[in-house]
Amino acid sequence: MPSCMIHLHTAHLLRNGRGALFCAGAVAPDAIDDWRAKDVTHLRDVPDRLARLAAIAQETDSRDDFAEGVLLHLYADWRWDKDQLERYWATLGGRPPGGGWVLSYRNEISLASAWIYHHSPWARTLWEELLALPVEQYGPLPGMEKSDVRAYLTRNYKWHEGHPGPPSAFYSPQEVEEFVIGTVEGYQTWRSTVG
Repeated sequence: MPSCMIHLHTAHLLRNGRGALFCAGAVAPDAIDDWRAKDVTHLRDVPDRLARLAAIAQETDSRDDFAEGVLLHLYADWRWDKDQLERYWATLGGRPPGGGWVLSYRNEISLASAWIYHHSPWARTLWEELLALPVEQYGPLPGMEKSDVRAYLTRNYKWHEGHPGPPSAFYSPQEVEEFVIGTVEGYQTWRSTVG
């Protein structure tokens, strides 16, 4: 899965008049911390993930900013996992058994996230919009409360403010930008075909 700011960068580029609720939805699914539960909520346990995602898209009202943001999140995760996460595993000789790879991977995506936050003129303004949203406006998400989403946003805002570190050695700013642009273009095409 990509980092919080990679999700927000994608949502920011797709916003096109949508409110901050769209961007909140685009990061909200990550408010759940348990990896096993996240495998379920992010459809990683489904044999044909893209087909299940298309079924969800058909049930999602595109005028519902929060729900559309959640759909974008799931689509971006699918793309990231099949391209960027697989590329990371390839450097390890394939997906290692167990979770020993997770800490080094999270470090790389955290560095990529911090780089976007500290080098994007829109980032702080968007975070202010996200934190100003009333919690009651969030849509439902399986396995979590609306307060979990607010806590996630607050925690990530503080973390990004305090981490102006170097870019990721593995996920360079240019590669991340290419992923974001490709995801935006891919999502627009995919969304128009699945309904």
